[in-house]
Amino acid sequence: MSDELDYVPEDVLKEVLEAEREILPRRRRRMKPYPSSRDLVEAVIEAVRSFSGHPDGLPEYVLRILEEKGFETRHVTIKRIWRTYEALVRRGVIGDRLGVLEPE
Repeated sequence: MSDELDYVPEDVLKEVLEAEREILPRRRRRMKPYPSSRDLVEAVIEAVRSFSGHPDGLPEYVLRILEEKGFETRHVTIKRIWRTYEALVRRGVIGDRLGVLEPE
């Protein structure tokens, strides 16, 4: 009885393999990971060290760094980048190289 179940006709096997070839390429590619807060902090620190230019260009530079590291940056906002920058300056982790924060 089990011998009958083990046998697969050649034409059926061929059909199944062809159908798999058509289905498999349609799978969605794996999405890039979303950057965590720690990833954003590291990117901001790296950006501040190497950025030169007008402060308005910093968020784009941070996003480029994150993308180069393989992260999906679609939902990382400019406000979040500036909030992270401000928190790092206020904690003394980095200096205000861009001169955008008012002294307390």
